[in-house]
Amino acid sequence: MEEDPQPMVRCRQCSLSIPESAYVCTHCVSFQDWRRWFTMSSTVLALLTALITVLTFAAPNVIRLFHTPRSVMAAPMINLEGTTIRLLVNNNGDAPGFFVRAVTESEYLAGATKVRLRDDQRAIIAPGSNLLMFDVVPLLNQDQSYRNSIEMIQLIIQNKDAPKTDVVFEFGDSDGTIRVTRLSLNAEQLFELFRANSDRCSAVQTPDFYNGCTGPGELQMDNPPGKN
Repeated sequence: MEEDPQPMVRCRQCSLSIPESAYVCTHCVSFQDWRRWFTMSSTVLALLTALITVLTFAAPNVIRLFHTPRSVMAAPMINLEGTTIRLLVNNNGDAPGFFVRAVTESEYLAGATKVRLRDDQRAIIAPGSNLLMFDVVPLLNQDQSYRNSIEMIQLIIQNKDAPKTDVVFEFGDSDGTIRVTRLSLNAEQLFELFRANSDRCSAVQTPDFYNGCTGPGELQMDNPPGKN
């Protein structure tokens, strides 16, 4: 018994006869289904690859013609723990911003109180979230810090406000705009600050102006006025 001959059709590319069920032409090796639309020569493929490579390198320059990268820094989240300030600032732009400075404005702390950024490399605020760490260094020795903490306890017990004390942070955007944010310290926070500073100064072997543990007005004089 002879088998029925297999139905034949013409190749969609070369028009030669091929079995109706063939996915690939036996003559020109071209696909007969949807894949035939993606058939291309090696030359075309190489040119397309080269074009994609050129566009990849050229795209940033083209974008810069119509867009100037800039930083957009949002109001930071600030937390004070003892003498440590943690500040989380978000740069929502596509260019770096920068940290300018941090100072204290206080009716209680000496003007020489320092707010130091622990890592100077963090002064460049890259796009995204940035955690900055600061150390607050009051110009108070161990005993002065302890006495001040007692004063803050009394204010807390009496439900009174602490003397105005702000830590002021300044940041700059890439376009030169300066952004200012403040951390206002209440009596509880000042109490924690003074207690932590008292503990810090107790471990300082050589108090000086840099570590702040000399306290204000504590320069020793061999012959103070009025003493023979």
